[in-house]
Amino acid sequence: MTEEDNYIEFKILDDRKYSKGHLWYQKLDSDEETGDLFKIGVTDFLQAELGDMIRVVLAQQSNVDEYDEFNDDDDESDQIGTGARDAGASGHEVLEEETLATLRTSNGRHVIYAPVACHVVELNGEVEDSPELVNEDPYIDGWLMNIRPDELDEEDLLTPDEYMDYLDNLYQDEV
Repeated sequence: MTEEDNYIEFKILDDRKYSKGHLWYQKLDSDEETGDLFKIGVTDFLQAELGDMIRVVLAQQSNVDEYDEFNDDDDESDQIGTGARDAGASGHEVLEEETLATLRTSNGRHVIYAPVACHVVELNGEVEDSPELVNEDPYIDGWLMNIRPDELDEEDLLTPDEYMDYLDNLYQDEV
């Protein structure tokens, strides 16, 4: 936001839903047995407001291999060629209000908390290696993770028009 113009330029994509916490959700899959799978990331509005990303830290599963009697040391790394890290078929559990990601920016630190309990199925390791991806393209290359929410009512998410109205109301409240 500039002092002179007092506006932020950002985009909202039509193929996603949005939260009041400025996360976008893109449904990738729906399965009766495993539930819905969503790709999530920060909105273009949030990344523009936060400033230049310096570091992105994504929620990681605690490493308890040394206590796992069934651990096979011959397993290959969880790293996938795309920079995404596989968290297993069901993923590791993150409880509601636990940290999903921490964004360090030129303007400080912003913590993203889990809006609902979920299983993190895949992490986009590319944003940890190149945090500027969140600024350059938060909807494509700058996504954060794939999750399977335990209970997410999609009706609680905002359509692109509803999210725009929400932002408009936020701005009106500040003026």
